[in-house]
Amino acid sequence: MSRSHKSNLSLKILLSLGSLGVILIGGAIFLLTAGKGLGQYFFGKSFAENELKGYVSTVLRQDVNGAHCQSVDSDNNGYVSCDYTLVTNPEATHSIECAAWGLNGILNKGCKARMPNFNN
Repeated sequence: MSRSHKSNLSLKILLSLGSLGVILIGGAIFLLTAGKGLGQYFFGKSFAENELKGYVSTVLRQDVNGAHCQSVDSDNNGYVSCDYTLVTNPEATHSIECAAWGLNGILNKGCKARMPNFNN
């Protein structure tokens, strides 16, 4: 193999890897920002429920019996509404807001008390 053929092959490999990297990073940024609705649709529910379970176990020091979170952050505050029950009292349902999928959700982390929306 000649030296120029080797350098052309190396250049093609580098361009291919660089293009793949740009596509992967661009796709991730799209799902976290402009495509957050799509990302929330696919990942929002499980993301928020994992945040809920982590919050209840570490902050409240309880075990979650059942949990249900919305997948889409409808008021764009970075949190979604969740309801859950505890192993110690499965009859009582508790409400909370947990971090949503998207840039705000990654920045927010965890859960907070659900606040009424007086803007409607």
